[in-house]
Amino acid sequence: MGRRGKLTVEAINQRLKAGLIGLSVLQRGNRLYLRGTFPPKPGSGKIRPHQQTLALGVYANPAGLEFAEARAKELGALIAQQRFSWVGIEGDRQERDTVRVWVEAFRLYALKNLISATGEEADLVWREQWWYPALKKLDQNAVLTEHAIVKAAQSTRANSRSRQVACQKLKRFAEFAGIEVDMKPYLGDYNPRDVKRDVPSDADIAAAIDIMPNPEWQWVAGMMACYGLRDHECWFARLYPEERDGRMVWLCRVEDGKTGGRDSIPPLPPQWVERWRLHEGRPPDLTVKNNKQYGDRTGRAFKRQGVGFSPYSLRHAYAIRAALRYGFPTAIAAKWLGHDPSVYLSTYQRHISGAQAMDAFFGKLD
Repeated sequence: MGRRGKLTVEAINQRLKAGLIGLSVLQRGNRLYLRGTFPPKPGSGKIRPHQQTLALGVYANPAGLEFAEARAKELGALIAQQRFSWVGIEGDRQERDTVRVWVEAFRLYALKNLISATGEEADLVWREQWWYPALKKLDQNAVLTEHAIVKAAQSTRANSRSRQVACQKLKRFAEFAGIEVDMKPYLGDYNPRDVKRDVPSDADIAAAIDIMPNPEWQWVAGMMACYGLRDHECWFARLYPEERDGRMVWLCRVEDGKTGGRDSIPPLPPQWVERWRLHEGRPPDLTVKNNKQYGDRTGRAFKRQGVGFSPYSLRHAYAIRAALRYGFPTAIAAKWLGHDPSVYLSTYQRHISGAQAMDAFFGKLD
């Protein structure tokens, strides 16, 4: 555990003994206590200090053990200075059981054990992976209980991805705090394969991008439509010419992306490159820290620009176009999109509408 030392009851008590603290940590069930010679409690009838057990109100988990060691040192110092008082001890214990205190303890634990990033990036990952999806939904001033955790989960939309994520995160948080709670009844039946997506036609895509007033965001939309890029990949993409048999086409190379870099992505259709001057444009300069922020900014820009559909609809449209209009094999189209063929089929081609299928059929007849 780094500078703090090993977090077990035995190791903590060895350190407390070596430091002449005069108190030890005791575990009963899944709760932690302090044991030592304390002054008599008010109204106990005793007049001399004697061996007593003090409930800490925390569980025997990493955060609780860290707290127990720190509390032992704090109270041991007060006893040694004859400044210890029982006044406020129980109220202080209740304060330590609040959601706010447990969330902060879990934040420190996550930054040390669950998040590989450091500095500002680590804080950003904490907020995006834990705070906003789940822990923010808890009443921070309430005592942390099973009911409080369930209530937070139920505050999300039923049978949604957000409910599923919240339940998963809250379950992990509850385990950290030593609270037993069954989240399965609240997960719902969300399945991403059941989500229906309205994919715009090529005509609607072209018309919407044509009238985008901001040329830099128009370039982002054009790159997503023409090359099937993910939103954040537009900031890591560049076009280069490729000539074969007297025909020149602008291919795309992605230096970095969700599934790594990829090369030789063709424009579908090639005419869109010239239509929006993609080989000359560039994305807007943004101050962001990760791919999710690129995506968030892109989604908001599409709304401001009045596009009328989500950015990822353009990527879905590219996948369908590759299959129906151009007839490329699944393995090739999946490679261009940076996916395994099975993912390509389950994620993109399942959104092919009946009308699109009929258009492809009669197109082949023609």
